Amino acid sequence: MPTTPKPIQFALTGYGRVAPTHKNAINALGNDAKLATICDSNPENLQKGIEASGAKGYASLEEMLQDPNVDVVSICTPSGLHAAHGKTAARAGKHVLVEKPMDVSIEAAQSLIDCCKAEGVELFCVFQNRLNTTLKLLKAAIDAGRFGKIYAINSTVIWKRGQEYYDADAWRGTKAMDGGAYLNQGIHFVDAMRFLCGEVVEIKSMLGTLARDIESEDTGSALLRFENGTLGNIFVTMLGQKDQEGSITILGEKGTVCISGNAMNRIEQWDFEEADPEQDTLAHNADYHTKSVYGFGHQAYYRQVADYLLGKGPHPTGGADGIKSLGLIREIYDQGHS
Repeated sequence: MPTTPKPIQFALTGYGRVAPTHKNAINALGNDAKLATICDSNPENLQKGIEASGAKGYASLEEMLQDPNVDVVSICTPSGLHAAHGKTAARAGKHVLVEKPMDVSIEAAQSLIDCCKAEGVELFCVFQNRLNTTLKLLKAAIDAGRFGKIYAINSTVIWKRGQEYYDADAWRGTKAMDGGAYLNQGIHFVDAMRFLCGEVVEIKSMLGTLARDIESEDTGSALLRFENGTLGNIFVTMLGQKDQEGSITILGEKGTVCISGNAMNRIEQWDFEEADPEQDTLAHNADYHTKSVYGFGHQAYYRQVADYLLGKGPHPTGGADGIKSLGLIREIYDQGHS
């Protein structure tokens, strides 16, 4: 386990839609961390980031990596650039924190894992929804055996990404840089299903570009068979009138739980044959309000990263988990396009 002196110096590359969430998560670490630098090739985004964070700004990643005040580089650029930017940071001797997905292809993601290992740096992959209070309680109930045999898991994602969203940046909606509704948005829920029920052994999927003028899919449905026999379904669409639903339901022989809201932030149903007073009380009080589909998991994830680098905690989700969730989505795409 590494021991990085505090404050840990973070750098952000790409100051777009998700970057302010990273900025706020780093700031929430207090004296343990500092957002030292940011970079963005877009002058307008760069200026916005400098004004919002007070960090030193650079127009390129390569220039920023020459700054000695960088311990960890957080990659918030378009998905198709994640591996390339992560490898550049790793070769400069910096730890790498990458937003989901690790990249758009398995080959690129594996090259990032291999590069970080060869350079002796850490690789952190953000799956912040695993740290939602609601999802953590659901995982605890599964691990405690409260469901008995789990029959089925269902996830429904109805969010809004209008044509103006895709038109705002040339990379959005492309297969090379974005990936599509499953890879860019639905990956949170695909990962949550793996986190809860394990690995998938069979997939059937259907994908469509029903309304948006984009290269990738805006809607899709996939049927999954898990290694443990559980059947699953995940429906993802960006055609909602708003960010309406991001839900997961588990049906077992001894219990049913539904976590909903726009970002798995509300427990709609928590029913078990046998009571667990402590866990049931926590579930009753677990709901939280968020206007953002990102929720608050980034703060908890950065806390885990900081604790690990300071020698105070285990390694957060990394390349091994990141590539498995990416691989599941690539299988969904292969099946849906066959």
